[in-house]
Amino acid sequence: MASASDSTLYPKITTHVNEVIKTLKYKLRDPDRPEEEPVVAPVPIIGTVKLHGTHADILVSSNDNINLQSRNNALLLETADNLGFAKAMSSKRPTILRLRDQFLVRWKELNREKALDTALPITIAGEWVGEKIQKGVAISKLSRRLVIISAKINGNWVADTDYADIEAPEDGIFNVSRAGTYRSVLYPEEPQKTIDELEPLADAIAAQCPFAATFGLTGEGEGLVWKLVPYISDSDLWFKTKGGRFKPTFTPAPKKPPVDQAERREAAKGLAQAWCSEQRLQQGWDYLREKGIEQDMKGIGAFLKWLQLDILSEEKGYITEYKIDEEMLKKEIIGRGKPWYLDRCTMIASPRSRYEGGAGS
Repeated sequence: MASASDSTLYPKITTHVNEVIKTLKYKLRDPDRPEEEPVVAPVPIIGTVKLHGTHADILVSSNDNINLQSRNNALLLETADNLGFAKAMSSKRPTILRLRDQFLVRWKELNREKALDTALPITIAGEWVGEKIQKGVAISKLSRRLVIISAKINGNWVADTDYADIEAPEDGIFNVSRAGTYRSVLYPEEPQKTIDELEPLADAIAAQCPFAATFGLTGEGEGLVWKLVPYISDSDLWFKTKGGRFKPTFTPAPKKPPVDQAERREAAKGLAQAWCSEQRLQQGWDYLREKGIEQDMKGIGAFLKWLQLDILSEEKGYITEYKIDEEMLKKEIIGRGKPWYLDRCTMIASPRSRYEGGAGS
């Protein structure tokens, strides 16, 4: 199997609609008047169900080399796996190549005037779901399987609806579009209107997962992933809305910016408490597993570093706008993350508390 660079890893998807709007307006600004923020008309968006599993990608080159990846690891092997994904795919080479060919045939039908760059791999991006990968959601009752959630062809992410029927159920590979697609509108000038319209959809999916329902199962889901229809391939404009217990904690704007050291410390403490959610802490724990780092005292440094970087990246807009002291925030993140990590190590050390899965995404 071929090696791959970090640039092939699946993009991180934000939960912040305001950040997406900011990026969109930056892309649409007038180059002759870059200081002027454009007024952007409502944009149609299309969504698919977000699955609560662990991310897994298949990259297939024109010479039939196959490379497997997780969100944080550019090369998965049976000896360096992610919850059995590489092992499961090792026996599916003919199926994977057939799926690659189906994607290419469809792409050529839709892009007759475009040339295909055969130096670029086809990315079949997915979510590895099923028993002992997550707990407490409907799809955890399924046997382990791969669900195709996106595809990248000729260097661009393609519209999910154009490839919705490509799957291989007989080999445990399904398409997320079997759960349907959702359509709504992004209002760049009225972000709260967007949020108000999308939240009920995410809550409905959190209450009853429509993907699990296609297999006759009932139970919790997670939410939706949205893409802007005119800009499908721009992954920095993708965003997700989560419902129910998966709904992220958003922090309101402060009544006034912190001025002295005590106020800055108090602001940092409050934000660390909000942003070090159980889900994010679990994702940090799973990051260690994906990277092959021991989930014990040897791994605490890598865990805390990941936690800090993830928060500073994900919440960058808020931190900059409200002048949050980053060094104080980092210390408060450690103050929240360290005891959680130590408790988790103690829990895992107890045979009665062992749990294999819990991969966040």
